[in-house]
This record gives sequence, structure tokens and C-alpha cells, in this order.
Amino acid sequence: MNPSRRSADLGAPAAGHAGTDLAGDIAGVRQRNLFWAALVLLLSIGAVTWYFVNDSQLRLIEYKALNLAEVVARHATAARSAYADHAVSKLDRDGTGSASANYLAERGNVPLPAQFLKLVGERASTESGGLYRYRPLSKWNLGAGQELRDDFQRWAWARLEAQDRAAPTGPIAWQSAWRIEQVDGERTLRFLRADPASSASCVQCHNAIERLDTTRASRVAAGVAPGKQWSQHQLLGALEVQVPLAPVEALAAEQRRVVILAVIGLTLGGLLCLGLLVKVGTDRSRALTQDLAWRAAHDDLTGLANRPEFQRRLQTALAASKTAGRRHSLMFLDLDQFKVVNDTCGHRAGDELLRQIGTALRSHLRAGDTLARLGGDEFGVLLVDCPLDDGRGVADKLLGCVANHRFLWRERVFELGVSIGLVEVGADACGVADLMSAADIACYAAKEAGRNRVRVFQSSDAELARRREDLGWGERILAALASGRMALAVQTARPLHERLAVRSYQELLLRMYAEDGTPVPTANVIAAGERYQMMPSRIDRWVLQTACEHVRTGRLRADAEHIVAINISGASLADEAFLHHACETVRASGIDPRGLCFEVTETAAIGNFLQASAFIRALKALGCRFALDDFGSGLSSFSYLKNLPVDFLKLDGAFVRDIVSDPVDRAMVGAIHAIGRALGIPTIAEWVETDAIRDAVQALGIDYAQGYGIERPRLVSLPSGLDADVVEGKGRERTSGAAATTVSAGLD
Repeated sequence: MNPSRRSADLGAPAAGHAGTDLAGDIAGVRQRNLFWAALVLLLSIGAVTWYFVNDSQLRLIEYKALNLAEVVARHATAARSAYADHAVSKLDRDGTGSASANYLAERGNVPLPAQFLKLVGERASTESGGLYRYRPLSKWNLGAGQELRDDFQRWAWARLEAQDRAAPTGPIAWQSAWRIEQVDGERTLRFLRADPASSASCVQCHNAIERLDTTRASRVAAGVAPGKQWSQHQLLGALEVQVPLAPVEALAAEQRRVVILAVIGLTLGGLLCLGLLVKVGTDRSRALTQDLAWRAAHDDLTGLANRPEFQRRLQTALAASKTAGRRHSLMFLDLDQFKVVNDTCGHRAGDELLRQIGTALRSHLRAGDTLARLGGDEFGVLLVDCPLDDGRGVADKLLGCVANHRFLWRERVFELGVSIGLVEVGADACGVADLMSAADIACYAAKEAGRNRVRVFQSSDAELARRREDLGWGERILAALASGRMALAVQTARPLHERLAVRSYQELLLRMYAEDGTPVPTANVIAAGERYQMMPSRIDRWVLQTACEHVRTGRLRADAEHIVAINISGASLADEAFLHHACETVRASGIDPRGLCFEVTETAAIGNFLQASAFIRALKALGCRFALDDFGSGLSSFSYLKNLPVDFLKLDGAFVRDIVSDPVDRAMVGAIHAIGRALGIPTIAEWVETDAIRDAVQALGIDYAQGYGIERPRLVSLPSGLDADVVEGKGRERTSGAAATTVSAGLD
């Protein structure tokens, strides 16, 4: 066939096909363009989704790693502090051992707190399954593995040193240093947290070590200047926490691959939903973290700020006062009659009352002010940029708010009051602890002055200054107990007649000495111990344990004919824990319980009659005896006496000392002895200072006499670390020139 023909035959159809092909080509181009556009859109969505998923996961990984590092560091230093406070201190206090760097070669000794922290770090790092590693380090520690060894440690240490201060007046708000590096081929978060000298004992220990010749020599050999001396709160060491990110990042990478595969297979809406879910998950995690952070800074019951958060805000306000001259007001509030509601209606009512009071107080404060529950029925208020005069006005409003509040509980209505202590936060304030103490003192003064009032703390106020000084008594007593400057003296009551079953009644008297050997007035020690609730938990326990030890070692004789008498406070008399401790101590001592007598004052016994009766019966069941001290000082004594199973009556010395010249006192002593004789209870006259008084009480038939006219008190054993001549000399200085009755009156 002719080629031209073929062309002619195909001409018309070719034109139609050409139009179709052109349309098809256009459609194909559009489809291809749409495909590529969809592909580009899909890839863009995938890339964007990948980016946001990857970024959020990396941020979350860093965030969690930082949280983990902070928690590990805090728990590690807390473990070290608990070890030092409870384990090492108890060994030192018991004298059974001590903390030593060479503890492995020394029997009975334990590691130093720093060594303990290192050991815990090694064990925790091994057993965490690679989750984290931590170790203590310091520029000043030349021990193997604890010095600054690499660039990060030197860089991070320099950042911590830049925050240190030459003479800090309080804790420093340290900012930890961290960054992510390659460690052994792994991306790892390296976190360095300051470990300052938090306690005076820690500072003394490290400063003493720095002064050793061996330490100075090692410093010189290492090229470090010797003789470093720290102050409390200065940078002493640090804790490095390493958190490998590879396990978490591997899991995150796998999750990202799954996400991309899902993106390819799902629609745009599905991809957007997936991205939304990822974002929701991240937000939920952050919301949970924020919720935990909120709970850590607030009181669960009232929703108000708690004590740590309140102190943090007070620290911020104080810093603003010092740098910008701003003035604020700080208040302590203590509810009056809260215990009545709690005791009569139960704890649920007390909790509801605290919630209502918190809401009522909050309504009278500005948005920028802080209201916190500090514990129990105590609240704290921080008024920002509020001078003292304006703060007094707010305090009066809060006073009226509580006074006008009516608490209704099951058809019972309660009226309340509040005692408020107010102090100004200015540039001259020493620190948070001093401010809190001043507000507490002012609040206590308001309560003692009659409750339901405001007391403003002024440094010139003599009464508040005295109360502030009194706060140091608790620390002085604890220091005396820890250093062995507490001792027991004994004063014997002698029998005045023959054929008495007990031949000697030996009363133990508490003595406390200052560091220079000066005796501290016992009345002050007892008053402070009672105020700070130290009698049941510290002082009376120490007295009982020491008395049993003296008897066990033969320093005191205690049997059925020779009594050792121990004074017990009213607080201990009503304390179930002390009763349990007393019973266990007597049993464990192995001594004859018939030789122990517990003296309780008439006032304490009658004021806690049910508890006193239970206390006496429990210890008498072991064989111990009891004496009712200062008998006759209360008008209700006689009606209670027949229901208290006591073994001795000690007549109040106020009746005895003037018995020779005062017929009324002589009649009172005779009447009390007659009652004791009728009940079969031997009587003991106190404050027998002269032969004439002894003859008078003997003529009345009193069974025993005690006082300077019979025997002066003598120490059973010397206080630890004090010379006998120093103690006796100081004692003579304090008592020289004083009347015998005055001295004796201060002994019991």
C-alpha cells in the first residue's frame, strides 16, 4: 500500500484520537500533578509531623532526664544526711564507734558520710540497670575517682563556684549545671548539683581535716593551695548524675518510624489526629508534672501554700528588700480554741474548720499576697510591698474576720479567735529563719497576753527580746546532753526514828553545766524543757537511764532498804510513750526495782489524775515505788490522796522552813503527818536546813528529813570533759553569799 494513502485513510480518525489523547494527556498531567502534589503534601505532613514528634520527644527526654537527675541528687544527699544524723551521731552518742576514713581496718567504726555517699552511688549506679549513674566529687577531694577529672566537671564546678559567697548568712539558692555530651559513645545528660556545707558540724570536721599535716602535704603534691577553710553553706562538694539517653532515644526512634509508616498509610486527617494525640500526650505529661509540683508546694487539706513554699516566697521577698529597698509584712496566725473543736467534734470537724478559715482569710488579702498553712492550726501571711503600718491594718481585718466567723457543726456553733504575730520584712532583716522566729515569738506573746490580739515584733521590745533569747534554751539543753555536760547529784533523806524499813532515801537532782564548767540554774533548764516538750522525750529519759546505769555500776546503792528517787515531770506522767520506755528501761537494767522510787509533784498528779494513776500502777506492778512531792501545796490533796497508791509523802518545804517560828506551819505539818500515818504512808520533810528544824519535825513524828541541815547534794559522777576543781569552784562562786534556804529551794 501506498504510504500516502495510508496516511490519508487514517487522517480523520487520527484527529479524533488526537483530541482524546490530548484530553487524556491533560488529565494524566493533572493526575500526575495531583499525585505529586499529594505526595509532596503527604511528605510535608510526614516531615512536619516527624519534626514535631521528634522535637517534643527530645524535649520530653531532656525534661524527664533532668527531673530524674534532680531526684537522684536530692535523694542521695538526703540519704547521706540521714546517715550522718541518725547512724553516725548515734554511734558517737552511744560511744560504740565513730565514722572513720579507715573504717575497713577499724573494728566498730563506719564510713564517713562522704564515703557512705560514694558507696551508695556505686551500688545504685550498678543496680539501676543503666538508668543512671552518680558519684560525689569535689575540687578539694583528692581521693581516687572524686576529683575533677574532665572538662565538664571543671566547667560545671566553675559555674557552681561563681554562685558561692565568701560569708553566706544563710543557704544559697544554687543553680545546678548540666549539658548533654557523648560519654563512652552515648548521648548522656551530665548534671552537677551543689552539695554545700549544710551543718556546722560538717564545716568543723572538714576544716579540721584541712589542717592536718597529711592533708596539707597531699594538697601541695597535687598542686592545690593548702589550708582551705569553709563557712557554713559554702560550696564543699557536688554530686554528678549521669543519665544515658540512648535507651530512651532508641525507643523514641522506633516510635518515630511507626509514626511515619502510619502517616504514609493514613489520611491527612489521621495524621493530624496522630499529631494531636502526641501533643495531648506531651501536654498531659506536663500537666501531671505541674500537678505534682503544685502538690509539693501546697497543703492538701486547705489548698494553701505549705511551709516550704511559704519560706521560698519569703526568701524572694527578703531578697527584693535587700536589693530594691522594698518593705513587706510577715504574719504568724495561731487559732484560739481550735483544740476545743477538734476534741469535742473530732478531726473531721477540725479539718472543715481549717478549710473555712483559710477561705475566709484569703478573701481579705490581695492577689499578690501569700496565705499558707504552716502546720496544725497555724497560718502564715506574707503581704508584699506592704509596710508595717499598713500590715497592722490588714492584721486587724484578719483578726475581725476570724472573730466574726461562726463555725457550725451538727447544730453546734463555735466562736473562734486568733493570735497574730506581725513583723516587718526590710533590708535589715538577717534571714528567713530569723523572720520566722520573730513572727513566732510575737504570735506566742499575743497568745500569752490574752489571745485574740495582734502583737508587733520590735527589736527594742524587752519582753520579745527575752522570749527570743529563750528559744536558744532548747539547743543549749541538746548540746549539753550530747557533750555530757548533764549530771546527777544525790541528796539523801535520813530517817528520824528507828525501825523504819527504808534506811536511806536518795533523791537524784538534775545538774547542767556550761562549757566553762559554770552550773546552769536547774529551774531554767526544767522550765525550758517543759516549754519545748523535751521532758518526756529527752530529759526525763536521760535521767532514768543514767540513774539505772549508776545503780548497775555500783555508784548508787538501790535495794529494798536504800531507795534511789527520780523526779518525773507532769508531761512525762501523761505520756504513754514515756511510760513504755520507763518500764522497758527498768526491766532491761537488771536492777532491783524495789530500790527505785519515782517522785511526782502533787500538782502534776492531781492535774493528770487518771494518767497518773495508770502510770503509778504500771510501774508499781514491776516493784517500783512512788513518792508524792510538794504535798500540801494543793487544797484538794487530801481527797485525792487515798486514791493514789503512793509509798512516801514529801511535805512541801514552804511549810517546813518556818516550822520553828510559825505555829500555823507547824500545825499543817502535823496534820499532813497524821494523815500519812493513818494511811500507812511514811512522811519526808524537805528544806530541813538547821538543827532546830530537824528537832521540830522529829518531835512531830515525821519519819525522814532532807535538806542542807542533813546533807548537801553531791555529784554522783563528774560531767564529761569537765575538771572536778573547775566544777566545784564554779559552784562555790554561784552559791557564795546566798542564804541556805535560797540555795536549797533551787535544788529540786
